[in-house]
Amino acid sequence: MQRNICRIFLGLLPLLGVGCYKDMVPDEKDFFSNNMNYNRTNFPVNLGRTNVYAYIFNADYSTQPLTFRLENLRHADSSAAPELQEMVPARLWKDYYSGRETSVDEIEAKRYTERRPVLDIRPNSGEIFFWTTDSTKVNPGNYFFDVRVKNKGGEKVFKNMVLEVRRPKPYEPYEFDDVTGLRKAPDQGGITHPDVSGVVDMVNLPLPRDSVNVYFRKTGIKGNTLTFRMFDEDSLAIPFSRFNLTRWDSLRYRSGMIGEDVSFAFNRKMNEDSTAVTYDITNPFPMLADVSGNSDKAYINFQYNRISFGRRYNAGIGLNFAIYEPGEWEVVFKFKLNPKFQDD
Repeated sequence: MQRNICRIFLGLLPLLGVGCYKDMVPDEKDFFSNNMNYNRTNFPVNLGRTNVYAYIFNADYSTQPLTFRLENLRHADSSAAPELQEMVPARLWKDYYSGRETSVDEIEAKRYTERRPVLDIRPNSGEIFFWTTDSTKVNPGNYFFDVRVKNKGGEKVFKNMVLEVRRPKPYEPYEFDDVTGLRKAPDQGGITHPDVSGVVDMVNLPLPRDSVNVYFRKTGIKGNTLTFRMFDEDSLAIPFSRFNLTRWDSLRYRSGMIGEDVSFAFNRKMNEDSTAVTYDITNPFPMLADVSGNSDKAYINFQYNRISFGRRYNAGIGLNFAIYEPGEWEVVFKFKLNPKFQDD
């Protein structure tokens, strides 16, 4: 009997040893890198639209999840800025935007509305949001804020981040300075010109891009649409039927945010004499135009060809642009010299 008890005790020794060993091992601690950083500390934003700064934080292999919190929101004179914490309706994503959607409704079904503070931060990625608001709530000017980042291994405060609140910029390219509100000088963007390639005047001289002005006009607020029109030097409408190489129902542009070629817009409508073409669009347009400093733009190119003295020449008029403010918009191309569409 005594011998059996000894055997049982000896059998339990390894287990007791393992238990003691586990008690002696310290809990594993999260890694927190002091080299983590934001790739920018200055955030220009425009009133009247959503502004999103994504992919701006480098965690430097710190253990996830990290948590981010905004602190000390203040004016330039260091006084508190509670208006930046006011809750406003924000449009958020509940499903992935692929760029392969076939209608505005399909895209909108992937979004929902939630009330969020005007200046917002994604709690586990550190992405910065400035949601749609206006000057009755937040005045243009410079504001400052801090960001506290932490995990179980440590924490760090990024101080004196700058929020530059600017005047509305409903579309781009925009002819007005969004800080001063003044029209820019003509050679600095005060007049928008399209890309022009292979277009000639009535005596076969190439037309430079500054021979065509582009104007953006908001015509209504019932929906989100985009209409294109063209006019010659006499303000007579140019029918889009002359752009015989334009593949109207398969127009696409490159979205840099998702790295895909996406449909230009939806539900194309051409009026009877083809002097106006209208699309249903998202807001903003393109869909991710408000992300990371408004870097994404749509592109359209109206193309045609003509025969000149036995040779066929291709020509095009293109525009890189974005529209941020909801509504019914027109983009008008106005020629200073008449372009030639006829064959020689």
